[in-house]
Amino acid sequence: MNRLRLHLISCRVFKRELEVLTAGAKSDLRIQYLEMALHEKPGRILHAALQAAVDAVPAGSCDAIALGYGLCNRGMAGLQARTLPVVVPRAHDCLGILLGSSARYLAELDRQPGTYFQSSGWIEHLPADRTLRPLATNQTGVFPANAEELTARHGEENAKFLLEEIAKFTRFYQRLAFIATPVPGVAEREQKAGEIARQQGWQFEKLPGDLGWLRRLLDGEWPEADFLVLQPGERITLRYDGRLIGAEPAA
Repeated sequence: MNRLRLHLISCRVFKRELEVLTAGAKSDLRIQYLEMALHEKPGRILHAALQAAVDAVPAGSCDAIALGYGLCNRGMAGLQARTLPVVVPRAHDCLGILLGSSARYLAELDRQPGTYFQSSGWIEHLPADRTLRPLATNQTGVFPANAEELTARHGEENAKFLLEEIAKFTRFYQRLAFIATPVPGVAEREQKAGEIARQQGWQFEKLPGDLGWLRRLLDGEWPEADFLVLQPGERITLRYDGRLIGAEPAA
């Protein structure tokens, strides 16, 4: 039986986890990474980048395209499959995927709504001039180490405005939850996450990660409850139930 040929387009946040899983994957896998900075931009920009990446995969070069993304600020809405099936996790974002299920992700938020999640990928790709990377794109996108640095870079008046925006972003959080997946360097990144929690005055908690959802994506095991398989000529539509996304004919 021929192995599934899979082209994975993934956020770089999953890079370390995918390196662990690739050797044992049941598919012939090719991975294309997109930068994490897309997460911080409006959803339409992420959507455009994903659609361009999907459209650039040549017909016949693989059996299916998989996306290492969740709904992610609705950047997935309207995405079209052209000549190849496109497989998408029914996830809110990367955090639920790293926890292994949306149910577990929502349970953690129910237990502590004011939770800022981190993972090895989030820590590794944290820009040098930021303490935090925003979880939503309607924030300033600038998180310096201290007010003095911000003033030096942007001037006193702009620094005052940006500090107010940063305060709005962080004021609702009470806990930093680090999702610890079995990747090299995880202990060092957990330590960095703990330092960030102390700087912010938040509770710190380590949550064990679960790579099962990512593994099923790579292995071609796509139960309908966890994945949407978009057929050529279909596009993604939003659903306001537990499935999050559905398919409809492209206009």
